[in-house]
Order: sequence, then C-alpha cells, then structure tokens
Amino acid sequence: MLTFEKIRDIERAERESKKLQKLPEHLLEELKEYLRRKERISEKTSADITELENVRGIIRRLFETRERKIIELALYTARTGIPVENLTKQEEKTFFFLVDELRRYREMFFEELQKDSSKAKEDVKEEQVKEETSFPVSKKIVYRVKKSLPTFVGPDKKVYELIEGQVVELPEALNEFLLKEGVIEKIEE
Repeated sequence: MLTFEKIRDIERAERESKKLQKLPEHLLEELKEYLRRKERISEKTSADITELENVRGIIRRLFETRERKIIELALYTARTGIPVENLTKQEEKTFFFLVDELRRYREMFFEELQKDSSKAKEDVKEEQVKEETSFPVSKKIVYRVKKSLPTFVGPDKKVYELIEGQVVELPEALNEFLLKEGVIEKIEE
C-alpha cells in the first residue's frame, strides 16, 4: 500500500536519475487507490487537504519527468537502435509510436535530400540496376516464427514483434541469431 512518503521517494528517485527508473508493477492502480482513500475522508483537516494537493503535484512531476525522458529516449533509440529499459506497459506503446514516427521522418528527410543528387549519381544507380537485373532471380528466404518474442529493436534499427506461426523476412544479422536460438526456422517461398 502506497504512502505519501513512498510516492515522494519514487518521484525523487526519478527526478534525480538520468535513467528511467523501474516503477512498481501496479503503480497506477495503487496511485488511484491512494487518491480515492484520501478523497473519501469525510472530515478533512487542513493537513489532509494539503497532503492531497501535494501528492497530486508529486504525481504530476513524476509523470512529466518520465514523459520528458521517454521523448529523449525515443529520439536516441530512433537514431541508434539501442533499446531502453524500465518502461511501463502504457509507456511502451507511446515510446514505440514515437520511435516509428521519428524513424519515418528521418528516412523521408534523407530520401528527399538524396532526390536532389547530381546526374552522375543517377547514372551510377541506373548502372547498378542493370547489373542487378542481369542475374537470374533467386528464391526469397523467409522464416516461420517458432517462439513468440516481445517487441524489440533489431540491428537494422527497425522495431520487430515476432508472433508464433508468423512468416517473416528478417535481416541477415538478426536471422542468424534467431535461428541459433531456435526462435525461427527457415522456409523457402
């Protein structure tokens, strides 16, 4: 059961650390219960009212501190592909949405930048395309997922969620590891 001191300690630890702190698993439910308990007091003293106002401020600061860290970490992950720790289930959805949007924006930006390349680069690309199409087309290698995995960021900086039975194409560096671990099996299409 949460107390005012425990809530304050959680917020202080979050504020004083550069890293995202691990929160108790059911913190949101416990915070709601704490607030309900305090609001149900029929004859509130001035101390009760002050404590309720203070705890609401502490909760807001905790949320805003984590919110800022999540935004900064999403930008960092979009650039580097390095995953983060200590996100709650609710925070994960927002985090991965931000990472996806930032990556899309980066890709679009640099693709637009590349469109204005010189004619020489276009000629080189045309030559490469001719070379690639002159070879016979080989079969595409795909994999069937044998074991589900939670969402993760691969070495290609893309977000993956593997679900048992799913058929997927994966980058070479990732498929080698997952084959060794028995998470996927090779099938040919």
